[in-house]
Amino acid sequence: MVRNSVKGFTLVELVVVIVILGILAAVVVPKRVGLGSSARAASIQSLAGTVRTSVSLVRSLTAVRGAGTASPTLANITFVDLDSSTSMRVWSGYPDRWCDGIGVALLGSKVPAGGCYLSSSAVPGDDYTFYGYGNSQIPGGDAGWRIEKAPTPMQCSVQYTYNGSGVPVVKANTSGC
Repeated sequence: MVRNSVKGFTLVELVVVIVILGILAAVVVPKRVGLGSSARAASIQSLAGTVRTSVSLVRSLTAVRGAGTASPTLANITFVDLDSSTSMRVWSGYPDRWCDGIGVALLGSKVPAGGCYLSSSAVPGDDYTFYGYGNSQIPGGDAGWRIEKAPTPMQCSVQYTYNGSGVPVVKANTSGC
């Protein structure tokens, strides 16, 4: 008796090929589709929310604890202790526009040695770079953060606009992400 041998793939071989194609698709497709841009934009939106929350918390903290320790030389400037090692510069009840003000809103942000009052120099962090008021890196020269690796970093940023009166404005710019 002659047996006909059937040639083809087994079910296990087909499943292995499908799994391999799935893994390749999961790795390659996001890079081709441009999810990096979406991730950067989402990160900026998230940071803007964090900054808004920080502003509200500092305002609440100053309402409950008082204005903080007054500066001996600057009118309407106080310093509020956020924790045992971080003090924030507050201007008329809201975080000031320097790296020792709103710049310390991000957990883990550190003020450079020698301070940064009246400095618009870059203060690099893990994911974002902070620039104080009067810089040329954030739209309008406002204080804020940006993602340096973005295609257009200035337009992949969070602006913090505050002039000592009224309520600070936080704006997310994502068109350059």
